Amino acid sequence: MKPVIGLIPLYDDEKESYWMLPGYMRVIEKCGGLPIMLPLTTDQEELEQAYNLCDGILFTGGHDVSPVVYGEEKEAPVV
Repeated sequence: MKPVIGLIPLYDDEKESYWMLPGYMRVIEKCGGLPIMLPLTTDQEELEQAYNLCDGILFTGGHDVSPVVYGEEKEAPVV
């Protein structure tokens, strides 16, 4: 049986939709895994049930987190 790998999608506010770059799923399939997109929810029970289906989780990334969130200031870009 193939290992099930859960992927955390991004959310597009403007289109009100979940999405991810297709390369994430392709590489998991290429490596012999079965990719599934996980729900974006804060419901602990639903998260537990979804995670229990998975042999692994891939955090696909997303937008940078503002440094203000973790008590830092934004640095000027290096040129």
